[in-house]
Amino acid sequence: MSDAPTQTPADGYAETPELHERIDRIGFGLVGGATVMFFLGFVFAYFYLRSLDNNSLWRPAGVEPPDGYGIAIAAALALSAAAFGYAARVAKRGESGWVAASGLALVLGLFACVAQCFEYAHIPFGPESGGYASVFFGWTALYVVVTLIALWRVETIFAVGLRHHGEVGAAVPEGFVPGATYWALLAAIGVLAWVVLYLL
Repeated sequence: MSDAPTQTPADGYAETPELHERIDRIGFGLVGGATVMFFLGFVFAYFYLRSLDNNSLWRPAGVEPPDGYGIAIAAALALSAAAFGYAARVAKRGESGWVAASGLALVLGLFACVAQCFEYAHIPFGPESGGYASVFFGWTALYVVVTLIALWRVETIFAVGLRHHGEVGAAVPEGFVPGATYWALLAAIGVLAWVVLYLL
C-alpha cells in the first residue's frame, strides 16, 4: 500500500495564493485603467468648456466652491491612501498593526465622502450655473460614487483583520496590495480634482 496522500479531483484545480494575487493584480489594473479614462473625460470637459467660454458663461461671478471643504476632502483622501498603503506593506511583511491603519484609512475615506455631501449643502450655486458648475457637480458626485464602491474593499479587508485579530499565523487578506494601489490611484484623482476645480 502506498503512503502517498490521496488527491481528490477538486484539489488538482485548487488555486494557489500566487494565482490569486496575480488575478487580483490584473483585475485591479484593468479597473484602474478604466477609472483613469473615466475621469479624464471630466478633465477634458473642464479645459474644453473653459477655452470655449460661450457667452462668457463658463464661470459667472459667485460660482466659487468653499475652499475649506476642498482642502479637507483632498487631505482626507491623501491621508487615507497613505494609511492603507502602510497597512498593505506591514501586512505583506507579516507584521502586526495593519488592522488599525486600514481602519483609519476607512474612516478618512468615509469622512471625505461625508464632507463632499456637506459641501453640496453649503455651495452658493447649482449645476445649471455655467460650464464650470456642471463639470464640478458631475465630477465630484460621480467621484463620491466610485469612492464608496472602492471603500467597500477597504472595509472588507478591515473586517477580516478584526475577525482574525490576535490569531497566530492569520493569513493576509487577498488582494490587499493591489487594493491599496487602486485606492492610492483613486485618492490621486481626488487630489487632481481639488487642483483643477479649486486652484485653476
